[in-house]
Amino acid sequence: MLEKLLVGFSSGYDIEREKRIADRTVTAYAELRAINQKYILDKKHVLWTAKAFEHIAFVPVETLTAETVADWFTFMTKTAEAPLIHPDAKLPEEGHMVSYLTVIFLCDKIDPSAAQAVKKAKFTKNYLFSIRGWATGRVLAMDGSGTVVANRDGREHEKLLKNLTATEA
Repeated sequence: MLEKLLVGFSSGYDIEREKRIADRTVTAYAELRAINQKYILDKKHVLWTAKAFEHIAFVPVETLTAETVADWFTFMTKTAEAPLIHPDAKLPEEGHMVSYLTVIFLCDKIDPSAAQAVKKAKFTKNYLFSIRGWATGRVLAMDGSGTVVANRDGREHEKLLKNLTATEA
C-alpha cells in the first residue's frame, strides 16, 4: 500500500525515505512546494508571491489507536511545525501563504476510538495575523480494506488515497 501511494504522490511531491524530522524518523516523507508570482516585464520586478507547501509523513502501524493518532498529530503540529515551515526563523518567509502538515497512517486495522480521534483532530496557526500565512493540520488513516478516515481538513486527500490504491484490491 505504501509503495503504491508513494508512486502516486511522486508525480507532484518530492519523496524521501527514512526522513528525520525534529526528533523522529518517518518511514516516508512527501513535500510539495508550489510558488506563484506576478511580475512586471521581467522576474526582477515582482509584484507579489504566494507560496504553498505540504509536508506529509507516512506512518505505517499494525493497529491504529487513539493514542497513536494523538501522539503523531501533536508531533507534526507542535514539534515539527517550526523545523518544517520556518526553520531557523521566528516566522515563515515573505510570500508564505499556507502550509499543510499531514500525517497519513497506513494500517491493518483502525480502532473505533482511533477513527474518532482522526475525525476530531484539528490544528490551525496564523503567522503575524495571517500576513505571513497560516498552517493547517491534516490527518488520514487507511486500513488494509481500503477504508479511509480523515479529519475535516484531510478530506481533500480521501478520494486521492482511494484512487491510488484502488487497483491493489
